[in-house]
Amino acid sequence: MMLTLLTHGGGDGFYSYSMFCTKAALLLQMSGEDWQRQDVHDPAELARMPHTKLPVVRDDTGTLIPDSEGIRRFLEDRGAEFDAGFSAVQKGQSRALIRMVDESLWLQLMCARWLEDEGWAGMLQTVFAGVPEEPVNGFRAKVLDGLHFTGHSRFDRAERLKRLEQDLTAIESILGDQRFLFGDQMTAADCSAAPMIEALSRAPAAPQAVEVTQRHGKLLAYVSRVMEQGALTLPQAA
Repeated sequence: MMLTLLTHGGGDGFYSYSMFCTKAALLLQMSGEDWQRQDVHDPAELARMPHTKLPVVRDDTGTLIPDSEGIRRFLEDRGAEFDAGFSAVQKGQSRALIRMVDESLWLQLMCARWLEDEGWAGMLQTVFAGVPEEPVNGFRAKVLDGLHFTGHSRFDRAERLKRLEQDLTAIESILGDQRFLFGDQMTAADCSAAPMIEALSRAPAAPQAVEVTQRHGKLLAYVSRVMEQGALTLPQAA
């Protein structure tokens, strides 16, 4: 059975500009499933997706499975083991780490791309290249309202960067001298962490966040290992 990953497009070395779409692709690749990629460009099609967002997996019956964590559970129900051999404690540690990446680091990335003017300028040149300015600016305003509601954008830049440094240092400490976060083999946590760290390490993230991330050379080398093992062999859009 062929699965289809519905995803946002990529470019400039990013498999997808959405780190959750890249996460889903890595999970699919690890699962051993037969799958293909389909980029979604039409806003009307995106509006028909569950939760009106991507990633989404479509199976051969047409059933849509939304959200990277929902996709993980779907694949696990079909026999995939992303954390084989983990103890209960390791499973808990992995879950906590994934939550930190998917929620805390993601908010950092959103601020670095959408709130900071330098990051937004990069978004206009990449993700939204060729898109009319008026609807894009309206969409940005809604995103900024959401960031304000979470409280993250209420911190000044110095505070956000201090918290980014703390989170990256924590991940680097967990990594230590291992190839991946939990040893010699990739696990679910790597599928979350590597794409998010990569996105924070270069444009269109704002240069201030990039500078902080680039100081963590051990994490950058780790990202390269994950992408070499997984992302470079991922299906590409037709």
